[in-house]
Amino acid sequence: MRHKHTRLITSLLLAGGLLSAMASLSAQDAASADDSGPLMVPAQRISPDAQAIVDKMTAALQNTKVASISAHGTRDEVLPFGYKVQNHEQVTLTLQSPNKLRAEVTGDIRDRSFVYDGASFVMYSADDNVYTQVKAPDTTLKLVERLLDAGVELPLIDILYQGHEGTLLENVQTGLLIGESNVEGVECDVLAFRQALIDWQLWVQKSDSLPRKFAITTRYAYGQPQVEHVLTWNLKPAISADTFTFKAPEGSQAIPLVNSEALAGETP
Repeated sequence: MRHKHTRLITSLLLAGGLLSAMASLSAQDAASADDSGPLMVPAQRISPDAQAIVDKMTAALQNTKVASISAHGTRDEVLPFGYKVQNHEQVTLTLQSPNKLRAEVTGDIRDRSFVYDGASFVMYSADDNVYTQVKAPDTTLKLVERLLDAGVELPLIDILYQGHEGTLLENVQTGLLIGESNVEGVECDVLAFRQALIDWQLWVQKSDSLPRKFAITTRYAYGQPQVEHVLTWNLKPAISADTFTFKAPEGSQAIPLVNSEALAGETP
């Protein structure tokens, strides 16, 4: 990571404040373990320059109506006895506002596809050659919100959704701009954040304020697993007539989705 001298001095000063804040958080965590007193909720401390960059990113995401995102990354898997292995993953995500989405995920763990056409949502597992298709809400934002509530994992979408909605920093305790970096040929600002259970970094493109990379570490999970992705944006993708249409592969089997009514926003 490259730092200009002034940025380095500023970052060191901010890091000192961050360390003090984290020491305070640790003390409050220890105090909260004592049932004799009330639970202490730490005050949020986000540097103004970090907040400004996130605000610009939110505006950039809100102004993006169509895009194709190619991402590559890694996802840690902690095995018995603490042995940690790193799995690679590739994601292609195509979005068209307000109600079209397609995601293709391939990697070491599993291959799967997600297709949303504004009326129905399909999840397909290539490894098992099975799919589920359910009625879906009428916008992508509503769909993603219900997928997150239902615990359905769709790579990248949670970060992009929270970034779009301006809620990315809601649970952040501390955050700051730590410097600049060139991520695979793209100049970025680098931000670091801490939440109750995770630390995460965000690289934001200087040219257009879109997210370039993120890395998330789950601090208190055994082995402290990490997931990270590098994103490449195409704001003028070639979208064909069948981009958001699912065609069941030959021999595939349809299976039901548990709690599909909740995903569609219906009362069973």
